[in-house]
Amino acid sequence: MTLPATRVIRLERQDWRLFATIDDPSTRNAMTAALTDDLWAILEATRADRSLRALILQGANGAFCAGADLKRADRAGAVASDEGDPILASNRRGGELFAALDAHPLVTIAVVDGAAFGGGFGLACCADFVIAGPRARFALSETGLGLPPAQIAPYVVGRLGLRLARQLALSGRRLDGPAALAAGLADACAAGEADIAPLLGTILANVGNCAPEANAVTKSLLHRALRADPAAYREEAARAFSACLRGAEGQEGVRAFTEKRRPAWADPARSGVAGGSS
Repeated sequence: MTLPATRVIRLERQDWRLFATIDDPSTRNAMTAALTDDLWAILEATRADRSLRALILQGANGAFCAGADLKRADRAGAVASDEGDPILASNRRGGELFAALDAHPLVTIAVVDGAAFGGGFGLACCADFVIAGPRARFALSETGLGLPPAQIAPYVVGRLGLRLARQLALSGRRLDGPAALAAGLADACAAGEADIAPLLGTILANVGNCAPEANAVTKSLLHRALRADPAAYREEAARAFSACLRGAEGQEGVRAFTEKRRPAWADPARSGVAGGSS
């Protein structure tokens, strides 16, 4: 796979791991048009690539993602014209981006060591794993600006549950790393910056034991499980299981089990991580 050209995200591939570092100091890594374009390009380029297994999203310059680019939103104009409503279109497009990240076949890991406000909070909630660094700060800051957390709401509720999502959205309360861990927003919390890489390495080592196509299919089924008609889901699940069992990964996995060895994709030399810089 050829990595896409990006403007405000630095990409670094390490074997089956892709580090995506948001680096836009002038906006505190806000969700500008450049950032959303970069994220779309990365998600599209990696969607079908099973030589990759994990996408690690992090931020540089002491911030993860400061949320919406409100200066640009204000310039866009609040009044719809005969050509359409630019604010509505932009917000809808943002919702499509969050949905694409949430459903992405790769294992996604958000390393938050700085502000994750508004849309940045939403990006974290769309990830499969969240690591909070010592500088992590999370907040649903929209209502303090007279706005609702509109497109990220399903992912916030999905990760935190309705009760806590209500409390955070309706108060704007900020959470540091330990509070995010206690709330279930973060899955691990680093006491110091040097502790982030070992926590990430543990997650990646576990991911490295799992077959990449099986992980992609599993993510798809998990997303469908809560939304599909039960009978339709059972049929879809049976077809997915049958296809995987007959596929190369399933055949290798069964052989490895019967031969009492590790499967080919779980080479321990491939499961570690050198760590991307943030």
